[in-house]
Amino acid sequence: MLRLDRGHARLAAWLALAFLSILTVYWGQLSLLASGLDQLLTSTLGTVFPAYPFLFLLLLLTALRWKDFHRVLRAEKGLLTMPSIRLVGAALIVLPEVVWIEFLRLGGGQQQYLAMEVAASSLVLVAYGSVLLTSPGMWRIVLPYASLFAVGLVSPLILVNTLGAPLAVFSSYVAAAMTRALGLPVVWQGATFTFVPAVGEPVTSVVTPACSAVYSISIYLGLLGLMYLDMRSSFATIAKFAIVGVALIPFLDSLRIAIMILYGFEGGEAAFWGIHDWLGYALFLTFYVGVLLLYSRSVSGYPSQKTFAAPLP
Repeated sequence: MLRLDRGHARLAAWLALAFLSILTVYWGQLSLLASGLDQLLTSTLGTVFPAYPFLFLLLLLTALRWKDFHRVLRAEKGLLTMPSIRLVGAALIVLPEVVWIEFLRLGGGQQQYLAMEVAASSLVLVAYGSVLLTSPGMWRIVLPYASLFAVGLVSPLILVNTLGAPLAVFSSYVAAAMTRALGLPVVWQGATFTFVPAVGEPVTSVVTPACSAVYSISIYLGLLGLMYLDMRSSFATIAKFAIVGVALIPFLDSLRIAIMILYGFEGGEAAFWGIHDWLGYALFLTFYVGVLLLYSRSVSGYPSQKTFAAPLP
């Protein structure tokens, strides 16, 4: 039976302060980020907030680290301990809103990607500031997770701008080769394709930058980062998984497109768009789980390098 103690109380205080701050002062940033990411992903997975899968992974590994967290939370002293860290926490809760107001005043809010990046960073800073203010002894153990989640939120926006278009072209090229190998009469013009299904009207679609492998690569690298924090291994091991995985993901994305077209040929436009909304999750989730199992086996027996389980003096 779960016995509640002051560790659980401090966790509740941290979460309450973080959510209260975000849902009141930072509601505008949260709404902008969620709606912007939904718009970007509509062409890829349907109206699904892409940070949810990454947030779930973060919460999962955080739960696995609960014993370490709990030990630090229980070791916290009174409300006046570590005042300098608490002051930094208070500043991290307040300053992002000041920066956001100045950002909007200078017209930055009209630049969608930049505004979303600033909003995402603001929310992570507020969450991290909340833990510093309520439980300053947690600063060291939470910092890697907060940093990684910030990267997980911001990196897809950067990658869409820089690598989205080239990856969309590459995925289209490989998908075209796959459809030809399957004997499917698909007309390709760059990233645009058209085919005539067995039933219904012709279907035309475009592989957009957001529909490329950008988000899957970001989630994959985030997953590797979380596994590295949780299990630890040599840098060479994590680098090999990163390189091989990033190289394979565009081909999985091309396979997703080819399977969608195959279904579209058989069932028409409804079948094409019906499988569109969940096929990516099925393919990439299977891939992520496979990588997790391989990585777990590769690091078994590797000396642990955990450095943040003990509370600060």
